[in-house]
Amino acid sequence: MFTVCRFIPDPKIREYYTEFDDLADVEVRFLAAMVMAVGLDEGVVAPYPVSGPFALEYDGPLQDPEFLQAAGSALRREIAGMRRLATSPPILAVEGAPFKYHHRPLNEARLAEVFSAIDAGDDLMIRGLHALVKSRMVAMHAELAEEANYPLYVALDALFSLVRRRLVKIGNPNPSSYDAQAFVHDTFGEEQSGMRFFEEFYDDRIMTMHPDNKYGIFRHAPISHCDFHSLFEMVREVYREVALQSRTGSA
Repeated sequence: MFTVCRFIPDPKIREYYTEFDDLADVEVRFLAAMVMAVGLDEGVVAPYPVSGPFALEYDGPLQDPEFLQAAGSALRREIAGMRRLATSPPILAVEGAPFKYHHRPLNEARLAEVFSAIDAGDDLMIRGLHALVKSRMVAMHAELAEEANYPLYVALDALFSLVRRRLVKIGNPNPSSYDAQAFVHDTFGEEQSGMRFFEEFYDDRIMTMHPDNKYGIFRHAPISHCDFHSLFEMVREVYREVALQSRTGSA
């Protein structure tokens, strides 16, 4: 399974060094749009690209058979030379196990809408979405279930800045964490809680990221598996709405 998209070089010069830009910006946009194309309680999309992108020179329509043939040949060459990385073993279907397979196609209209709403030139948005996608990738490995929370916390921090930026744009010159949470409640038509931005996860983040903290010293991160899944789904929902509002300019 693979994704293909037009590559447009980023004309903006960024004066910093990194070796962690393995996903191209357009890939981050597309993968994140897939993640956000499902709604609350509709499940999750968990993309896991296994190698970096590569460019293929082709000027024609992507749906043409000629392009598919060229892409197939290029992919075979790429796979033949791919450096294989160790990953968790796949889940094995045990005979007689009550497995059920559910397939719900992505909402293509929503996918296109979200992809268009993500500003490729918005460094803060791209950084946050990159962390959001990476958190799901890490979560695919049971051995790294705790570590999946780390990029998710980065995505949450970027989201807080995005919400504050949105509030400044619509008239609040110095929005607080309480204002940011009120924005979330307003966006989803919820009753106001009077809490800070994702306050229910604040203590977990402190105790997880800082081994010696004001709450004490913990030999293991004092969090649960469901904490990750709950936070991921809520953060995903807010990211989608912030992206859509930024595009439309609505309050």
